[in-house]
Amino acid sequence: MANVSNRRMNNRSRQHRQAADYRRNSYVDGNTVRKLNTVPERRREETTRKAPKRRSQKNPVRNPVSLAGIDGASFMFMFLALSVVILVSLSYVQIQNNVRDMKKEIVSLQSDIEEQKEKNDIKYNEIVASVDLSEIYRRATKKLNMVMADGNKVYKYRNKKSNMVKQHADIPEADD
Repeated sequence: MANVSNRRMNNRSRQHRQAADYRRNSYVDGNTVRKLNTVPERRREETTRKAPKRRSQKNPVRNPVSLAGIDGASFMFMFLALSVVILVSLSYVQIQNNVRDMKKEIVSLQSDIEEQKEKNDIKYNEIVASVDLSEIYRRATKKLNMVMADGNKVYKYRNKKSNMVKQHADIPEADD
């Protein structure tokens, strides 16, 4: 049995030595193994290159309507768009000016209305102050022989001259 165990030991030690020799002689980098004596392939340049065509340089013709890099249609579109923007902005400024003038006019008219109201109030107060109710009562009762009505009594007036009433103008309609 000793022979069998020695053989196993010799086999194991031999396997370990072989593995160590393999590790010493081979280089492993990551998960890839480098190949020895490999030369990368050279890139081959295309020998059939097309030669650039030479064009004769022409003097550029300056078109007074177009700018550098803009054709005539684009220039006209840009000109029309700019014209529309200018017209709209000018009309906006004019409308703002009209609104400002109207506001000033409204303020002046409102101040005129306030002045007229004050004048009307002053005149009304003068008229009310000038009326003497006791004088009116005295003239009505003594000169015109009027009688003060009691409650809801209505006194009828008898016209001695005629039963007919003359109408000198149309009766105005009541505004309701």
